[in-house]
Amino acid sequence: MSSENEDKKRIILLMSPASYRGGAFLSAAKRLHLEVVVGIDLPETLAEYWHVPLGVDFADPQASVQTIVEYAKEHPITAILSVDDGASELAALASAALGLAHNSPRAAEAARDKLLMRTLMSKGGAPCPIFRPFPLGD
Repeated sequence: MSSENEDKKRIILLMSPASYRGGAFLSAAKRLHLEVVVGIDLPETLAEYWHVPLGVDFADPQASVQTIVEYAKEHPITAILSVDDGASELAALASAALGLAHNSPRAAEAARDKLLMRTLMSKGGAPCPIFRPFPLGD
């Protein structure tokens, strides 16, 4: 017979330590009876020093994906969500590596880059405003 904790679906919420959105996501997960693992944007040495169960460096997506995959081997995951846009591409990459439902990493990247998004929309024939890039500084 399985315990209540084993029956809960486990998700990873990726967030920065300064995120103000985390509380809303954690409350929603509680209402949905989800077990939440918080993936915090911290360098590995700080995560170990502060005993953070899942510290990942958002600036190093490939290493972070590997960290998440290793964690998921011991603690099966049903979904990975980014609380803020800073980890949306990481959530997509890690979900893809684990075979979970996900947005494409390119779509996650485009959601953070208005020029890329409009370029892709225009190439795909989707309606979008007229746009052009402007170089920053000279």
